[in-house]
Amino acid sequence: MNGYTIFEREALTVLEKHKKLSFEIENGIPCVFGYIILYNEHGIVEDKYQVKIQAVDNYPHNFPLVFETGGRIPKNIDWHIFEQTGNCCIASPPEEIIDCNSGLHLLSFIDNQVKNYFYSQVFRNQNGYFLKERSHGSKGWIEFFEETFMTNNIFNIEFGLNQIIQGKKINRVSMCFCGSGKKYRKCHKKSYDILSKLSLDNIKLFLYSLKETNDYKIADYQRKLTMIK
Repeated sequence: MNGYTIFEREALTVLEKHKKLSFEIENGIPCVFGYIILYNEHGIVEDKYQVKIQAVDNYPHNFPLVFETGGRIPKNIDWHIFEQTGNCCIASPPEEIIDCNSGLHLLSFIDNQVKNYFYSQVFRNQNGYFLKERSHGSKGWIEFFEETFMTNNIFNIEFGLNQIIQGKKINRVSMCFCGSGKKYRKCHKKSYDILSKLSLDNIKLFLYSLKETNDYKIADYQRKLTMIK
């Protein structure tokens, strides 16, 4: 079953819940069109955005493409919209891979990833900035690893990724591999569980890419200077 077929089948479930959305085939590609309705904590409509959610041929191994079609969001990366293609930047690459490897379904994608994206847009409109905004490019997925490993030390992130690559089974009551002095279950077990959704090839690629970033090269240079002193 190809990605278009899976998307079309799952769209039926979406339309049952989201009455302001409809399904169409556009230029041979399955799409969901209409409005995403956003509710506040009291169940009252807070805002709505006009969207097109377009299938990709390798769905559900990649996110569908999401477009804001009402002209409310500027088409530039500062508003988390890719300028060349016009689709929304929904999540960082590692977050997308983890979601897809966990078993992506169109309904949960809309209810979680898509709605959260537009709630963030509402927050920016009201406050002038994004809440928990990720940076663009490689910095954004580095921030994801910083959050997951609970550290902004790039070498600790490197160490943690290498631990996952080694695939060692860690006893939940043993001391954590990070050297914090805490037991594993109270320290990095959750991080390990989250990142274990990435394949070894994914992790190796991110580890290689991490070492190629300017952030890593600058930190490595500073570390070497310290060692010389």
